Amino acid sequence: MPDATFDAVIVGGGNKALLLAMYLMKFGGMSVGIFEKRHEIGGCLATEESSAPGFRGNTHANIILPMYYLPVWRDFPEFWEYGGRWDQHLCSDGFVFKNNETCLSIYSASHDPDQERTAEQIARFSKKDAEKWLQLAQLEHCDEYWRVQADMIFNPAEFKLDPEHLNRQMELYGKLLQYGFAPDGLILAASSLRATREWFESPELQSCILRFAVSSVNDISEPGWGPQAMGMASYLPLIGFAPGGTHQIAHAAHQILVQMGCKFFTHAEVDKAIIENGTATGIRLVDGTEVAARKLVVSTLAPHQLCFDLIGREHIDDQLANRVDLIEKSFGCLMWYSFALHEAPKYKAATFNPDINECEWLGLQPDPDPIHIVRECQYHKMGKWPPFEDYAPTVGCHSLVDPSYAPPGKHVVQSEQLGPPATRHTEKEWLEIKERYADELIQIWQDFAPNMTWDNVIGVDTNSPYDNLRMKNLAPNGTMAGIDRTPYQIEGNRPTPELANHRTPIKNLYATGGCWHLGSNAGASESYNCYKIIATDLGLDKPWLEPGKEEPDSLVAQIREVRTKMEKIAQARKK
Repeated sequence: MPDATFDAVIVGGGNKALLLAMYLMKFGGMSVGIFEKRHEIGGCLATEESSAPGFRGNTHANIILPMYYLPVWRDFPEFWEYGGRWDQHLCSDGFVFKNNETCLSIYSASHDPDQERTAEQIARFSKKDAEKWLQLAQLEHCDEYWRVQADMIFNPAEFKLDPEHLNRQMELYGKLLQYGFAPDGLILAASSLRATREWFESPELQSCILRFAVSSVNDISEPGWGPQAMGMASYLPLIGFAPGGTHQIAHAAHQILVQMGCKFFTHAEVDKAIIENGTATGIRLVDGTEVAARKLVVSTLAPHQLCFDLIGREHIDDQLANRVDLIEKSFGCLMWYSFALHEAPKYKAATFNPDINECEWLGLQPDPDPIHIVRECQYHKMGKWPPFEDYAPTVGCHSLVDPSYAPPGKHVVQSEQLGPPATRHTEKEWLEIKERYADELIQIWQDFAPNMTWDNVIGVDTNSPYDNLRMKNLAPNGTMAGIDRTPYQIEGNRPTPELANHRTPIKNLYATGGCWHLGSNAGASESYNCYKIIATDLGLDKPWLEPGKEEPDSLVAQIREVRTKMEKIAQARKK
């Protein structure tokens, strides 16, 4: 006899599990049990008082884009009010350059909807680029663009075989031609670096685009990323954050799930899926507890955990086993520090544009040449630190906009830079590296912001790839992406073609997580796309086919609604 029984059992309690459970319960009519190894749910939706008491920092997911939760906001209107929100700084992205104390500010969509203010700043470096930027803004505002974005983000691979997807791509192609971003053969084969250099002439703007590409787990020198460079550029004004910390998103999902009767089990590590005659019928915990699943089991683990631990090699064919063994998972290891400060950084470049002090995703670079970012990627691929002169960290101070991040009058700043994989060093070496890097970062930082000395620091959380191993699915290297985002590990190849559509070799055992498309971020695509497959297989309700919710148009309407909402909030703050 099983110790407990649910319609659906979910292995892992991260954000993909929570958002999928919402759909299984509301639209699938299922009872759901969520089993999490750690002490709390939420996974990489994690916010802690880590740098000092009262100072809250995001230990994993930090950037929130407005498209992350489009179907969730549509299907669960209460999600926003419960804490699943998006907010923005005055400037969403930017760069400061030490050699001439200049800066480039990309104003957020909430404060600069038509991007005219941003174009004025770009024109200080290149009038041609300013005109091109306004063309990109017009492209990003058109329905054709967002229909294709919705198709791309919120559909599993097999759904994209629908001819209507191709028709919408062809409609967008005309717009791409009109605005000068046609993805010809060269662009399709190019690296992000090559494509960005073709479209924009100023290294200042190139660096803004390419540094954000790195934060999106893109080696900017790798071929095959050319078209995505335009997408990365269009996203810069959309960079935002979660008010109160990204863990608030987990709280929002938790509140909805509790009201629907979901059951949560922490300190509950799953050992194996129970497989009978090739069908998953439940799970067995490490402590021997058995939980039955009437309809399905869903894994949110990494591919190697799914195939070799949860299922077992004996149930996996040789080709899939080999492909999972060969998955690359070392790019995207980050030094993710959080600093508790007496006062927010004050940049020398504020004399060039004072708004740079209010930038969310701010890069620090010796000069505008993106070669620094290139070399950082190259050294990272070798598992090494870049030369000190090529350090190009990003920093952001959420407490400037959201006082809940820090005590009154104080601030918390988060930083990000590529670091070596966790496996490159021993625990003792990591302890030394973490202390050393904090000193190096302060040394760099005060060259840009003279008040950023240790006297201004109250405390620091030295979060590294080694620390990321607290999340077992990020092992062994501690990469925040789970697996690399290379051209052969995205879309219908993520994590492998056999697993990309969320089915596994075991009947009624499905899989999703940050290692699946779109991956890896704090969004809902991996959960929603998995539900689409499950609903198709099991004949469950399909909200995307309900009158008024037809996709992609309902998702396009949703992003317009949330952007309008945030524009009004930004205007109210000015008053």
